[in-house]
Amino acid sequence: MRLPPLIALRFFEATARHLSVRQAAVELHVTPGAVSQQVRKLEEFLGCALFDRQPRGLALTTAGRDYQAVCGEALARIGQATSRLMAATERRVILVSCTPGFAAQWLVPRLQGFLQRAPLLDVHVSTTNRLVNLQAEGVHFAVRHGRGPYAGLQSEVLVADDLIPVCSPRLVAPRRTARLQDITSARLLHDGQRGDWRLWCQAHGVAGVDAEQGVVFAHSNGAVEAAVAGRGFALVRRALVARELAARELIGAGGVRALATPLAYHLVYPPETLIDPALRQFRDWMVAQAADGSSPFILN
Repeated sequence: MRLPPLIALRFFEATARHLSVRQAAVELHVTPGAVSQQVRKLEEFLGCALFDRQPRGLALTTAGRDYQAVCGEALARIGQATSRLMAATERRVILVSCTPGFAAQWLVPRLQGFLQRAPLLDVHVSTTNRLVNLQAEGVHFAVRHGRGPYAGLQSEVLVADDLIPVCSPRLVAPRRTARLQDITSARLLHDGQRGDWRLWCQAHGVAGVDAEQGVVFAHSNGAVEAAVAGRGFALVRRALVARELAARELIGAGGVRALATPLAYHLVYPPETLIDPALRQFRDWMVAQAADGSSPFILN
């Protein structure tokens, strides 16, 4: 039995139904370019044209009309069978890859809320600093720290706020605030991005601080934990220490002078991922959490 690429088949059926690449892309939550690429892939597999590309839009060829009728019925039956199976109690697993720091500071504290809303979904978090190959390794979503975009992947910004210096109130007790002069070379806490403190000092004209000194941690959560313990000053994104700031375990230092950065945390996934309702539900929740911006630990 010869079967066509099934993703391409799904994209063709949506395009044929709408007679519009753009409307099919909206339905499938992908880009119009991804739809066009998959339709061409199917035509190459079949060895015939399915659409007439006309100046005013698309029209199905005779072969396209015949193929749509069969494919539409087949996909409808598959969808009905899938819905019946997914209505049962079988659990689904969503695999997410991210850095240990992002997992500890942002994702894991919020996950309980998602799992309560989706009791038949399990979220497995794989922590690594390695750049994973999503499709080859069976990973549904990844969180990448960089400038974006990422070739071949959909990309959405989750966390892009500026870096701020923070410390434990105990470090500057009995005062309630940390002054700029409290930040010294020996008190600097670095994560893997060791150059952040140097850029912060340059941006704010801070002299007399050797930004190469201090303790270096492999992950940002190590620097945060050390700051909470009163060991020094960490330079972190506000969104990643929302709980600690709300609980006064950390306070802004140096007048909370921020450092703008072009880097951000991006949620990335293959274009066809959102065809799956369960995966789309998780993506929508992640984006909504990022847009909300509040701490998951603050009770109203």
